[in-house]
Amino acid sequence: MAAAKAPPPRPAAATVVITQQPRVGREVEFRRWQAEVNDAAAAFPGFLGADVTPPGDAQSDWSVVYRFDDIGNLKRWLASDTRRELLARATELFEQPSTQHVLVDEPDDEIVTVVVSHPVAADRETEFIAWQDRMTEVERTFRGFRGSGLHRPIPGVQADWTIIYSFASAENLNHWLESPQRKALLEEAPDFRDFEVHRIANPYGSWFPPSETGEQGGPASWKTALSVLVGLYPTVVILTVVIAEIWPGAQLWISLLVGNILSVSLLTWVVMPIVTRALGFWMRPVPRPDPRTDLVGLACSVGFLTVAAIFFYLVTRVFWTLP
Repeated sequence: MAAAKAPPPRPAAATVVITQQPRVGREVEFRRWQAEVNDAAAAFPGFLGADVTPPGDAQSDWSVVYRFDDIGNLKRWLASDTRRELLARATELFEQPSTQHVLVDEPDDEIVTVVVSHPVAADRETEFIAWQDRMTEVERTFRGFRGSGLHRPIPGVQADWTIIYSFASAENLNHWLESPQRKALLEEAPDFRDFEVHRIANPYGSWFPPSETGEQGGPASWKTALSVLVGLYPTVVILTVVIAEIWPGAQLWISLLVGNILSVSLLTWVVMPIVTRALGFWMRPVPRPDPRTDLVGLACSVGFLTVAAIFFYLVTRVFWTLP
């Protein structure tokens, strides 16, 4: 009997990290334009999500992270006429051209992240990798180090080598950046000192979008609470019914543990991205909130919960007798 073929390897997810510096006084216009860009990117195949993060400190720019399911779909978005037209409209919003770093197999969430890009001649790549390995070994000895990754150039998208590394706090990061050990390594390889460093604060986001002005961490508390309820209620009801049906003899402590693990996972990676996108018009506050928009968002949320409650009542008490 012929051996079964192994499934093809799953394509690696691809991320582009873009740093931007809006002109002073143009931040609100920038956020509105950026929301258009995010909506346009969401319409492209393979789109997984986008996060916009205001500067974390005086040394940071705004950072935008787009995630796609593979490098091919990311390339299609980056090279698209749609994106080109959006960029052309925004040239007056920025102090200087934005920077762009493409990463394959994105890193885990970290508190403070740095993206470094190096132009490296083809005949010096082996030497560069060895030097970068020494740099990483020294980084590992510093307090708060959370990991690093080396990303090769991507033909047609990015010519530079890209290194990302993360630390647990800005203080830990600054200690490394200003350390004599790092300075010694840089002096050791003068040919590789032509690089750019971009600090990114919390680049991989959360469930909720930041405000239009960047002055607050996100939507109003009552909006986040209501939106979580919109996602949580149907998720918990469905999981409770499913677990009770397929595992009727489970004790309460273990069924609750399994249910919570599943509900948190579904909320984080499936449900809340859908909810925040659907309620995006309401979740992104602006300097002067429109009461009508708040009313529409509230009505949509309460209306959905009402319909869901009626639906689950009919399913569990009228059509079937379920818990």
